[in-house]
Amino acid sequence: MQKAEQTLESTVQRIDNILLSAEQASGNMTHYLFLHINEPDRMHAFSKKLVENNRYIKGCAIAMEPYFYKDKGEEFMAYYFTTSDTIERLPKKNIQQSNTFGDIPYYKQIWYTKPFEVGAPIWIGPIDDQESKGSDIITFGLPLTMPDKQRIGVMGVDVSVSLLSEVIKDAKPSPNSYAMLINGEGDFIVHPTLTTPDSTREYAPISKLPEEVLEPMLAGETGYKKIKHDQHHDYVFYKPFVCKNAPARSMEALNWSIAIVYPEEDILGDYNRLLNYVLIIAIVGMILLLVLCQIITHHQLSPLLMLTEAAHRITNGQYDEPIPDSPHMDEVGRLQDHFKQMQQSLSVQMGELKKLNTQLQEQNEHLQEAYEKAQEADRMKIAFLHNMTNKMMEPVDIICARVETLCDDSHELDPQEANQLVKDIERQCMIVVELLNNLLKVSERLNTKHDFS
Repeated sequence: MQKAEQTLESTVQRIDNILLSAEQASGNMTHYLFLHINEPDRMHAFSKKLVENNRYIKGCAIAMEPYFYKDKGEEFMAYYFTTSDTIERLPKKNIQQSNTFGDIPYYKQIWYTKPFEVGAPIWIGPIDDQESKGSDIITFGLPLTMPDKQRIGVMGVDVSVSLLSEVIKDAKPSPNSYAMLINGEGDFIVHPTLTTPDSTREYAPISKLPEEVLEPMLAGETGYKKIKHDQHHDYVFYKPFVCKNAPARSMEALNWSIAIVYPEEDILGDYNRLLNYVLIIAIVGMILLLVLCQIITHHQLSPLLMLTEAAHRITNGQYDEPIPDSPHMDEVGRLQDHFKQMQQSLSVQMGELKKLNTQLQEQNEHLQEAYEKAQEADRMKIAFLHNMTNKMMEPVDIICARVETLCDDSHELDPQEANQLVKDIERQCMIVVELLNNLLKVSERLNTKHDFS
């Protein structure tokens, strides 16, 4: 915005310098013109001299009211012009003379009638310069007023629109930007096509200002608008054309407005391209960073992966797997060293547990063997006791029967029968005593074997 404002301001000053030069040159010439107002031939000299001596002036017409010079007929216009549309050295100007301008009488043309009616200097145009093969001009109309306020004619000083176009074309702050100049009616004084070089045809200039831009420009506002044109966006920066104050400059306000059209690509193109580059660099950087992080992470976690595999082997009972010393001095290295110490301690403990387990297994085998022998001995004791008990049952039953007989039938038994019963009881008792002695002997042998074991 600052660049556009500076460009617009400098362009206004350059164009105003051209306009002021034409105004001052024509104002100075009127002083000599009134001194020789009755000499029509001198009007031709004044007109030609003004064109020759001012490089900005394309043509000069000194037109008098009809029949002002009665010997010259109804019309009298001293008109000289040059075919050159560029600023060049004065001696090289090709000065030509013409008695007409356009297809209708000069006193009916706007460059004559408007200043004559207003009675004050005024810029008019653009006007088709038919004498110069259709090129456009703007005309400074200066009414010729006698001391008694009588208007006797108009001096029209032409400035080429092509000359203004060259000035505006230089106001090019970006490769594809272009400028324009409009009058108070919204018509182009300098059309955008005149300020757009062929190299920028990919951004075709606008042919008509949209209303959202035209209204503030006609209102004399300063600012900018964003518009869409030809499938792309443009920024239009505008400001009023304000003439600078100068001595004896009494003309009315021009009501012109100047604008510069910036394609959005010119303003934001570098930023957008830089943004794309930044995004590409950021994406590539993120990919490289991810790869680098993967490499660093893999390098840093490789000891942990090794420890994980070692822990898995230890879980499967491989306690003697060697764990190398860590080359790292960080937490992972200390963890690997501690894990190695733990594995070594665990290996020692598991070795001792294996030895203890072996001993316990051996002792268990001996205990099992002793237990089996004890069970065998118990079974033998039970079998022996059962056998002895069975053998003692018969004598005991006999003794019980004989004792019962003696108790119940003692008064009926004769001595011999009683004696026989007593002998049977004695014999059976001896059998029981013998069996008990055998039982005691066997018990002593078993106790002796148990103590020895």
